[in-house]
Amino acid sequence: MKAFSIALIAALVSFSASDADPLVKVQAPVQSLEANGTKQAARKLIEDALSISHTAEIYADLRSNIKDVYIPLLKDAVQGDLPGSPAPDPKTASMMAKVLTFLDYSRKAGDDVDAALVENKKAMIAEAADIVADYAAPSEIDDLRGILGLPAVRKTFDALLAASKLITGFSYQDSRSFAEFSAWVGKQNLDFANAIPGSPGSAASPPGPKRISKAQALVNDLVRVSHIDDAVDRVKHFMREVYAETVPLSDEDRQDLRDQIDQFEFTYNLQKSIGLAAAPSVVAAALSDEQLATLHNFIRSPACAKAFDLIFSAVKAATAFTKDDIASGQQAFLDLDKKAKARERSQEDTAKIEAAWNAFTEKWSKILRNRIAPDTRSGLEKSWEDLQTSDPPI
Repeated sequence: MKAFSIALIAALVSFSASDADPLVKVQAPVQSLEANGTKQAARKLIEDALSISHTAEIYADLRSNIKDVYIPLLKDAVQGDLPGSPAPDPKTASMMAKVLTFLDYSRKAGDDVDAALVENKKAMIAEAADIVADYAAPSEIDDLRGILGLPAVRKTFDALLAASKLITGFSYQDSRSFAEFSAWVGKQNLDFANAIPGSPGSAASPPGPKRISKAQALVNDLVRVSHIDDAVDRVKHFMREVYAETVPLSDEDRQDLRDQIDQFEFTYNLQKSIGLAAAPSVVAAALSDEQLATLHNFIRSPACAKAFDLIFSAVKAATAFTKDDIASGQQAFLDLDKKAKARERSQEDTAKIEAAWNAFTEKWSKILRNRIAPDTRSGLEKSWEDLQTSDPPI
C-alpha cells in the first residue's frame, strides 16, 4: 500500500458527497448482520478499486525512478557529467543542488510514509469501508463494483499504466544512453536534402553498394524494432471499428470520418512503399560509414528497443477497446446516473458525509506525517523553504 493509495481512497469515497454519486443517501439503521455484510462489500469495493487502478504499481515506479534515475542524473548534471550538457554556471549549479537536496529528503520521507502505510493498510481500508457502509445500501455498492468490473474501465486503467511506463520504464543507464546519443546527433552536420546526389546544391557523389547495403540493414532494423506496422494497423482498426462506430456523430459526419480513415490508410501505404524504397539510398548518401555505424548501434541498443517496446505497449493498451466495451460502458454509466438522480438527500446528510471524510483524511494524514523521522521532516521543510526563497537562474 503506497502513499498515493490515500488519494485514491479519498477520491473514491469522497465521491459519495457528490450530487451525481449513488453513495449519498443516508440509510436507516440496519441489523448487525446486514451492516456487517455491507461493510465487507464496501471493503471489497475499495480493494478492487486500488487493484484495478494499478495505484500501488504506478506509485512504486515513480518512487523508484526518483531514487534510481532522476536523483543520479541530477547529480551528474550538477557535476557536469551528463552527456551533451556542459557544466552549469555557479548560480544554476546552486539551484540544482537545492533541488537535489529537496528530492533526497522527499525520498527519505517517502520511505517512512510507505512503512506506515504498509502497517496501517488494513486499518485504513476498514475505516474507509465503515464510512461507505454508513451511507450506502448494498445495492449501491454493488453498482459501483459493477462499474469497476466493466471491460472499458479496466482497459482504461491498463492504458494509464502503460502510459505511465513511458515515464518510469527507463533505467539510469537507458537515460544516459539517450543523452549520449542526443549529444552525438547535436555534433553532426546532417543535411539530408543536399546530401542526395543530383539535388540542387549537392556536390555529393553517389554512395557505393557497400554503404547502401549498410543503410538497408539499418532501415530494416529500425522498422523491426519500432513495431511501426503493428502499431499503425492497431490504430487504423481502432479508429475504423471502434471510434468511428461509437463517437456521437450524425450519419453524414460519421461517413466523412470513415472516408478520412480510408484516405489515411491509402496515403500511409503509399508513402511507406516510397519511403522504404528510397530510405537506404538517402541514408547512405547523407551519412558516412562511421555515422552509419553509430546510428545503427543505437538502433540496436537495449535503450532504443525498450523505448519502442514501451510506446507499442501504450498503443496496444489505448486501442484494446472494442465496440461492445464502449457501448456497455456508456449504458452502465447512464444507468448509474439515473439511479443517482432518483435519490435525494438533505444538506444535513451531505454535511455528515463530508465531516466523516474530513475526519478520516485529517486523522490518517497526521499519523503518516508523524511517522517521518524528525531530522528528515526538518530537512524537508528547510530544503523546501530554500527553494521557495531562491531566485531562479537567468
